Amino acid sequence: MKTIEWQDEYTVGVKELDDQHRSLLNTINMLLEEQRDKYEAAKFSPALSSLIHYAYTHFATEERYLLQVHFPDLKQHVLDHIDFIMKTLGLALRIESSEDESRIELLRYLKEWYSSHVLGTDRQYIPFLASKKNTEP
Repeated sequence: MKTIEWQDEYTVGVKELDDQHRSLLNTINMLLEEQRDKYEAAKFSPALSSLIHYAYTHFATEERYLLQVHFPDLKQHVLDHIDFIMKTLGLALRIESSEDESRIELLRYLKEWYSSHVLGTDRQYIPFLASKKNTEP
């Protein structure tokens, strides 16, 4: 499976969030690259745990920003984050049960989610963050 290359269009205009998006992308790419080699659960599981842990951190940071700018769709955005964590954990549990197709399904999901979330869902809050930035001293 091909990795995802960072593009300027992934930028949301807040350095902290952009840096975190890059870190998430790097971890997803690491999982995708490990798929190319012979699968080793000893390498895959820690990387997946790292991704889930980092996603929690990133989601909390992003939600804090959205709360500060009174983003009207915050509730739905939080639900999207919860859905990501639940789906990723569910697929991770299936991988632990030695289901090879679950690993491929997880990698496809991560790849599709990243692009659709960062290029879709996250686009909705950019004007709110930009207006806040423009009103700060």
